[in-house]
Amino acid sequence: MNAALHTAQAPLRVLVVDDDPVYRLVLRKAMRKLDRVEVVDTATNGADAQRRISKGGVDAVTIDVVLQGESGLDLLAWVRREQPEVHPILVTGGSSSTARTEVDALVLGAAALILKPSGPGAAQELADQLQQTFAGLQARAERPVLTRPAVSTKAFLRKLPPRRGQRELIAVGASTGGPPVVLKLLQELRAGTQTPIVLAQHMLEQHLGYMIDHLRRKVGGAVVSPEEGQAVEPGGIYVAGRGDAHLTVARSASGELVCRWSATPPEHNCRPAVDPLFRSVAAACGGACVGVVATGMGCDGAIGAKHLKDAGASVVVQDEESSVVWGMPKAVVAAGAADAVVPGDRLAKSVLSWIEGY
Repeated sequence: MNAALHTAQAPLRVLVVDDDPVYRLVLRKAMRKLDRVEVVDTATNGADAQRRISKGGVDAVTIDVVLQGESGLDLLAWVRREQPEVHPILVTGGSSSTARTEVDALVLGAAALILKPSGPGAAQELADQLQQTFAGLQARAERPVLTRPAVSTKAFLRKLPPRRGQRELIAVGASTGGPPVVLKLLQELRAGTQTPIVLAQHMLEQHLGYMIDHLRRKVGGAVVSPEEGQAVEPGGIYVAGRGDAHLTVARSASGELVCRWSATPPEHNCRPAVDPLFRSVAAACGGACVGVVATGMGCDGAIGAKHLKDAGASVVVQDEESSVVWGMPKAVVAAGAADAVVPGDRLAKSVLSWIEGY
C-alpha cells in the first residue's frame, strides 16, 4: 500500500495516458468531478508514462488501449511487472475490432475496463464509470493500518478439517480483477481433478466470447458457453457466455446435471450473475459441490454462497490482500458462508483439499 493512502482522506493519484490531447482533457475534466481523485500528470506514450510512474506518487494509471505507434498492453504489462502497487485501468473505445485486445488486457491484470462513451450524456457517463472504478480502488487502498478490519475472517472460518467427499461440481464467481485469477484457478484445477466447473465472470457481453476462447487456449479441454440442456460432463468447464441470460444448472429427468439458461432480470445489475448460478448449484447438488468467490466489486455471490453453505457445500473465497477489490469475497465472509479465505494463487489448492482422493 502506498504510504500516502494510509488515511481515508488521501486522494487517489491518477496518471492519464492517452495520445489524443482532446481525450486527455476530457478525462481530466471528468475526474475533477470525483471526490478524492487527483490527476497528477498526463503522458502521451508508454515511455513517458513509465518515466512518470517510476518517479512515484501514482496510485492508478488510465491507459488508452491504442496509443500512436504502440499498444497500451505493453504499458499495462510493464506496470503489472515493475509497479504492482499501481492499478492499471484500460480506457477504450469499445469497438468490435479492439474487443480481443481488451480481453487480453483483463487477463494481463487490468484493474478495470472503462468504455469511452459518446453522445449528449457522454461526460456524465464517463464520470460515473470512473467513480465506480475508483471507489473500489479507494476502498482497497484505505484499508485500516492501525485499526482492526471491519470484517474479521477468523470469526467465520470452520475450525474442522476439510470435509472431503465426492464432488459433482465446482462453481466459480468473479468480477473486477477476476480474469487472471480465474485463469490460474482453472489451469490448476484442471491439472488436479476432472470435476466439472461452472463459471460466472462479470464481463461486457462483447468480451465474453473472446474470454472463452482465451480460456480454451490456455486451459485446454472443453471450455464452452453451453447450449440449453447440455449435459455437464467430467473435465468440462461451462462459462456463462451470454449477456441476455443467467447460467444455471439443474437435474434432468434421468438425474444427470445439465446446463440451463434463465432469462430472469439482472441481479446486482449483472447478467449473467453469480447468485442465480450458485442458487441453482445448491438446489441441484446439495453438499456435493465446492463454491469459489474471487475478487470483485459489490456483493454478488454472497446470497448464493449462503445457499451453498446451507446445503452442506464448502465455499472458498479470495483474501483481501490479493483481491483487486474485496467486495464480493468480503460479502460472503460477512454472511458467514466462507469455509476458507485464501490468497488468489492458493484458491485451487484449497478447492482440491475438499475433493475426494486429493
